[in-house]
Amino acid sequence: MEVVVTYLAKSTIWVRAYVYNPKTNELADPTSITVIIVDPNDVQKAGYISVTASESFAAGLTVTGGTSGATGVVISKPDATTLELQRVTGVWVSGEEITDTGSGTSATTSALLGADMTKDGENDGTFDYFYHTVAGSAEGWWNGEVWTVDGSGVTAKASFAEFSVEVRKGL
Repeated sequence: MEVVVTYLAKSTIWVRAYVYNPKTNELADPTSITVIIVDPNDVQKAGYISVTASESFAAGLTVTGGTSGATGVVISKPDATTLELQRVTGVWVSGEEITDTGSGTSATTSALLGADMTKDGENDGTFDYFYHTVAGSAEGWWNGEVWTVDGSGVTAKASFAEFSVEVRKGL
């Protein structure tokens, strides 16, 4: 796997992963591919959190952990028990109650997991993820990992690649 990371002028971290079949050295699609982005304060900034029910949470609202005080902006609800978050602050605690800036509440059932990367159109083995920083984002070196899983069940094989990118203000 090859990972290319760029910090764009629009305060966006662009992660592109090229996944190769090690036997043929050709681009190939894994069963799953996720990215983890961590700021200089060791806070994971994007990913999924499991909840007992996601219906009452709306995209664009901020959710807050009742025990940890961790926050994140809801980007999507991939299914009935999952929220995709970005702009995370703090560390989520399993089993804590979360509340959004609207009216929903739920108990979490797991910590923040990696975010899914999106396949780049028609190109096999090419995946993208865009993370948008905010004015208060920490400057310095942000780190991350891209994880792939290939296969199914107990025969699945996982691989990962690490990356880093410098975030600076005023670009």
